Amino acid sequence: MTRSGPFYLFAALLLPVLGALVPAGAQAAQATPGLVAERGYVVRFEGVSGDLLGRLEGVSQLVQRRDTPPPSLGGLRRRAQSDINRMTRVLQSRGYFEGSAAYQIDIRGDAALQPVETASSQLDQVPDLDGQRDAPTGPMGVVVSIAPGPQFMMGASRIEYRDTDAATQDLPATLGTFDVEAGKPAIASTILSAEKKLVAVLQQSGFPFAKTAGRKALANVETDTLDVTTHVQLGDRATFGVLTVEGLERVEQRYIDERVTFKTGEEYDTKKLSEMRAALVRSGLFTGVRFETAKQVAADGSLPVTLKVTERARRTVGVGAKYSSTEGFGIEAHWENRNLLGEGQQLRFELRLSEIEQEAEARYRVSGFRLPQQTLELGALAGRESTDVYDRLGGMVSAAIERPLGERWTGRAGVVLDVAEIDEVGEPTETSMLVGVPLKASYDGANSALDPTSGYRLTLGATPYVGQFDDFLAFHVADAEARTYLPLNSSKSLVFATRGRLGSIVGARTGALPADKRFFAGGAGSIRGFEFQEIAPLGSDGTQEGGRSVIEFSNELRWRFWDDYGIVPFVDGGTVSDAPVPDFKDEFAWAAGLGFRYYTSFGPLGVDLAYPITTPSDEEASLKFYVTLGQSF
Repeated sequence: MTRSGPFYLFAALLLPVLGALVPAGAQAAQATPGLVAERGYVVRFEGVSGDLLGRLEGVSQLVQRRDTPPPSLGGLRRRAQSDINRMTRVLQSRGYFEGSAAYQIDIRGDAALQPVETASSQLDQVPDLDGQRDAPTGPMGVVVSIAPGPQFMMGASRIEYRDTDAATQDLPATLGTFDVEAGKPAIASTILSAEKKLVAVLQQSGFPFAKTAGRKALANVETDTLDVTTHVQLGDRATFGVLTVEGLERVEQRYIDERVTFKTGEEYDTKKLSEMRAALVRSGLFTGVRFETAKQVAADGSLPVTLKVTERARRTVGVGAKYSSTEGFGIEAHWENRNLLGEGQQLRFELRLSEIEQEAEARYRVSGFRLPQQTLELGALAGRESTDVYDRLGGMVSAAIERPLGERWTGRAGVVLDVAEIDEVGEPTETSMLVGVPLKASYDGANSALDPTSGYRLTLGATPYVGQFDDFLAFHVADAEARTYLPLNSSKSLVFATRGRLGSIVGARTGALPADKRFFAGGAGSIRGFEFQEIAPLGSDGTQEGGRSVIEFSNELRWRFWDDYGIVPFVDGGTVSDAPVPDFKDEFAWAAGLGFRYYTSFGPLGVDLAYPITTPSDEEASLKFYVTLGQSF
């Protein structure tokens, strides 16, 4: 294709016409079978760099499968040719409509292989090696030459509505509202994403059957611009018709009625159906929730809607176990009724027994309390905790309201009465009676509960307390934690995971606080490699006293291989300070370790081994190990 004279090229975004063809080798070398498999090969790209290079390498079988070379030279050619086809599609999807690619194979493996001057003029360098005593034995060279050409920019975008009697003057006329603007690169994924957003907006604006019906793209090679016309099959405008519910067994119809997010006769909006479905899923009462609509709009303009649900088992019982060399052996058991009174009321009893703590807890949750997306939770807990620093015997009662604050944000606010008898080492036994107002906001952007490989989580908490402990006491606890998961390859088998925690207590000195409200670090879920609560400022008697601020870090490199196995090297660190603001001059505790994972259908089973590198305490360093279900964070 030349660039002289006025010229127009019609291009389909999803099925671009491939413009680069690679000729077969002019010399059919009589290569020994297994030649490529024995020697292997290396790949070099020319004419491209940066983000575009990364995208081409991402689709290249030459790159992805270089550790498993084909047995013959013909197999290597076929692999390279298939790459050329894929790379040409990538070039066109990124707006390089005149781009082309070619490959060249150097059977000698010379480092100084001549560059490919044009994308279609070079042949494989395949000399006849028969009879040569100095035949090369090193890896062959494969050079992939890219001639991207100019990147086309967006020109005009238009939307044509079809199959409708409805007025369209108030509907979007271009894709400019959806980030497809003139002068920006003509990226296929951006255009497709804009069309998807357009359909979503239309379906939320009274057009339940709106869908794209193809597009026409016109590339101008003189101005290097792309004009796009998107065709939309709009259908009839509709309002919500009668809602019918199918599949209810033990859940009352009233429970569903109270969570309906739309009224009959209202303009049809798929967003309202999504919100209702999300609330029903969060209730935990159903294993399946889906909406179906009539195939066409009724004569009166309404669209009947059917909700189909599948109820979960009403009662469940569960038992779990854990072990670590710092906290010892522990078991957990629970019993739950998810639908106690027929309208989603949940009652749950939990029992936790370990060498350090023994607790019994009851929780009663009412979903849809006052508002469809709001949950009321009442709780009671009683138990004993015995550590090297203190013994605690007591209980608490609480009430809290929980509701979503956005698509991934959840907010929680409540009140708690905490009464306990605290027997701290070296101190007389005291009774603590505190009233707190716990506030919490959490964001969950991770892609899995037990084995996240991308995304992040954020938790922000604040609890003011007032009450009695030897004397009147008022203080405020703030705690924040962030967890990130960064995949390092396309298969997400290699993930860099981090955890950071920052906590502070203001309003009272350390000695005036009940020992169970101070900060400590060390042990499972904190800083591995150290004893439980080992990391803390020391009192006058040399024992850990706890502090008013804490910093914790965890860094893991999670490598999953052979589908079911994994290795996790990690480094944990942190410190606890007596001041309400962390003192970075305090000595940090650091530990390193290695974890092993076995992946099951319900999550990874793991064993972590950790050893202290530096420690601010007088404890003798020793190897610690932990058994986990799921990743450590």
